[in-house]
Amino acid sequence: MRNFLAILLFFQVSINVVGQDNKVIKGVVVDQNNVPVPDVSIIVKPSIKGAFTDIDGKFKIEKLRGIQYTLTFSAISFKTRSIIVDLTKQNEIHKKIVLFDNVERIDEVIVKGKKKATKLKEKGFSVTAIETQALKAQNLEINNILDKTAGVRVRRTGGLGSDFEYALDGMSGNAIRFFVDGIPMDFYGTSYSINNLPISLIERIDIYKGVVPTDLGSDALGGAINLVTKKQKTNFAEVSYSFGSFNTHQTAIHGQWIQENGLTTRLSAFYNFSDNNYEVWGKGVHYADESTGFKAVEFTEENPAERFNDDFQTTTAKFDIGLTDKKWADQVFVSLLASDLKKGVQTAQTMARVFGRVRNNEQTIAPTLTYKKKDLFAKGLDVNAFAGYSYTKGVLIDTTLVQYDWRGEIIGTRLAGGEMGYDGKSQFTQKNHYQLYRANATYELPNDFKIGVNYLQTNSTRSGEDPFLPVYRIPYIEPQSLGTQFAGLSLETEKFEDKLRANVFLKYYGYNATVNDLEFTDQYEVVEYTNSISNFGGGFAVSYKLIPNLLLKSSLEQATRFPSPTEALGDGITIDNNPFIKPEQSFNFNFGAVLGNYEIGNHKVKAEVNTFYRNVSDRLLFTVIDGQGNGQFRNINKVSGIGAELDIMYEFDEKLRLSLNGSYYDYRNNLEFEENGNRNIVYRDRLRNLPYLLANAGLQYNTDDLIQKNSKSFFYVQSSYVHEFFLSWPSLASEENKSVIPSQLIFDAGLSYTFPSKKVIIAFDMSNILNEQVYDNYLLQKPGRAFSVKLNYQLSQ
Repeated sequence: MRNFLAILLFFQVSINVVGQDNKVIKGVVVDQNNVPVPDVSIIVKPSIKGAFTDIDGKFKIEKLRGIQYTLTFSAISFKTRSIIVDLTKQNEIHKKIVLFDNVERIDEVIVKGKKKATKLKEKGFSVTAIETQALKAQNLEINNILDKTAGVRVRRTGGLGSDFEYALDGMSGNAIRFFVDGIPMDFYGTSYSINNLPISLIERIDIYKGVVPTDLGSDALGGAINLVTKKQKTNFAEVSYSFGSFNTHQTAIHGQWIQENGLTTRLSAFYNFSDNNYEVWGKGVHYADESTGFKAVEFTEENPAERFNDDFQTTTAKFDIGLTDKKWADQVFVSLLASDLKKGVQTAQTMARVFGRVRNNEQTIAPTLTYKKKDLFAKGLDVNAFAGYSYTKGVLIDTTLVQYDWRGEIIGTRLAGGEMGYDGKSQFTQKNHYQLYRANATYELPNDFKIGVNYLQTNSTRSGEDPFLPVYRIPYIEPQSLGTQFAGLSLETEKFEDKLRANVFLKYYGYNATVNDLEFTDQYEVVEYTNSISNFGGGFAVSYKLIPNLLLKSSLEQATRFPSPTEALGDGITIDNNPFIKPEQSFNFNFGAVLGNYEIGNHKVKAEVNTFYRNVSDRLLFTVIDGQGNGQFRNINKVSGIGAELDIMYEFDEKLRLSLNGSYYDYRNNLEFEENGNRNIVYRDRLRNLPYLLANAGLQYNTDDLIQKNSKSFFYVQSSYVHEFFLSWPSLASEENKSVIPSQLIFDAGLSYTFPSKKVIIAFDMSNILNEQVYDNYLLQKPGRAFSVKLNYQLSQ
């Protein structure tokens, strides 16, 4: 890593210095109201130099020759502007550039350009768009950021790299789909997932709740999260490093180099490591030996245990090479992603079972091809296409003969070996071959209409091997496969001077699976089952701006979600396959209003309220089926729910910001009678193992020139609350025997400092300040108080 950074810095210095004088162009970019404009792209010709304005609209381009240059300024929402600067007689030139709104006249109707995030929020979808520019000043993972967003709940089983589950408006698990630049993230394997990607690689995060547009192209039943990566038209390099509690290290590198002929190379890489050796105590964390009379003794807060065999390490690199800004292609890239993941596995479904030597390793390699072109063949026809293949190899190693307790001590041996199960040793290797093809096109029609089509096809084949081959694993050795198809057609328009925005769409879903099962007659035999299903869905999204500061939004969809490969095919470890699994279906409806921004002097207020209704059939839930915590995904016939969320933001003088949000969900089991005709004893019960009351509050303050002139300082305090909820159905078991995930109230805080050059940011963060015992899942304790410090350094031409 150190050698790579040295090469990166040498390359940056070389392209800046060779054959150039030391002349400078600097200045500031403002809008027509004299307000600084950040993130303006500046391209310098003739050269391959460029820059971006900082959060104050300032820029500086150094080490230029004594010649005449053309500077082109471009930004979303503004007209592109070019100026000529002559450095033949001056060593330094200072410019103030004014950019004007991007205004086009179509049949005498004025249409102003807006930021992508703003345009998304004004559509009828229940969508939140988070721009990440300001978040670089915080040492936070994407999971932490989104967990503070209204209607979003992220549940984790432990520390860095642990399993996680998202809920959007109460719809959770695989009902939520994840994308990166519109491509399903599961294509790239576990390392390149939302809980591992550094925030520095991301430009914007779009969160769709319930109703998902066709351009994302997937069977997202409960919502979707799309990570939009940074795309710049200049050379740059950015490096960040953080160190924190539990020996946690996180490093990210992101760079791009563009030659004058359009040849472009990009590199993004990151490395995450943590021992995850935080303290735990309470129920499930115990030991027993001869000194205790072989009675269980629980660890306490005063005498806690320390997690071990829970280390996590992942290394991922993605390299792109291609051409940009050609007549026949805006972008065409060949890419290669490679990742390696290694982690310890310390617990089963709860902390009551502890493992000392179980390991899980995974490697992925994924070559891809991307093509994008606006106005292909005809003005208004925009096309992008993607094709990729990924190969993932995962190995679970459980071969030791010894057993451990929470003291990290060996307490016994097992002749057959293995810690996780009672079938002896296991070293299961699972191989997954994944193909993905996606094509998307939009065409602008007369009278402000736009039509869009999207097609996505995936094919996943899994097979395995295990030299010890326990009986239960036999079905997972032979190949199993799952294929899906998605096709979407949409028509959208903007009318009445952009007051009305409407989108109507149709969707087709296709699913085909081959699943193995194990049957015993006079010997064990693998039986192959096939399952083929197709379905149609559709819906609409509409918004209307009643007055400038009041926007009404509504969306509706009849949606389908097919089982994921793990849900249908199992993982051969703790999740059994299910040959008879059925897709989920849901009727989703959203209605909401956005009030603001209301400005009174230096005060600004914005409020957003959303309500929703979900009616789900064949809901998929993980069901434990044995005493070891292993289970299977099964369908629950009828679930429906309503809910609401409120999000309020107050800002003073663009320095102080107070944010509050809360969410409430009421999902119920609506299956009144079982298949045998008996009344369902959990009929009208609140859905099990689902948080239903959430709240967040945050206070932020930023100031200038605190230590140095032109520096920026940022402070924040954040709190999060989750009300207690039951692991199982509320009607089951007596009150004192119910399994409860307790209420959680935690506080986080942090500060950051941006140096005057705007290239260096240092941040300090503290999570779970009060060192609370925190659970997102039953008897799976998360880390207590933790500290971290982050350094971010950006080189830009």
